[in-house]
Amino acid sequence: MRVWLGASLMGLLAGCSLPTALAPGKPNVSELTGKTPKDYAQCVFPAWQRETPRTIQSDISNGYRITAPGSLASDEVVEVVKSKNGSLVSLYQGTPWAKSAVLKKAVHDCL
Repeated sequence: MRVWLGASLMGLLAGCSLPTALAPGKPNVSELTGKTPKDYAQCVFPAWQRETPRTIQSDISNGYRITAPGSLASDEVVEVVKSKNGSLVSLYQGTPWAKSAVLKKAVHDCL
């Protein structure tokens, strides 16, 4: 019984540490920009890296995902995908106390 309970607890805690973009839910910010996904990612990625050096960028279907490891095991993620007239930008931030105003500002500044 203890093993099962421990495994269940670890599973719940592990679920909390997944990037928000991989879990169901709405983005904290969702905006359209006239920039291509590549141009937008080239603006946001360096700004995020200055704030959080371990930030990574990866290709996704029709765009890019930029992930900054957050405090308390909650990543901050911005996804930018091609839309009809530019790109759709979605920012996923973890727990309220882990949100970085600097990262969110960069998302808006690059629009």
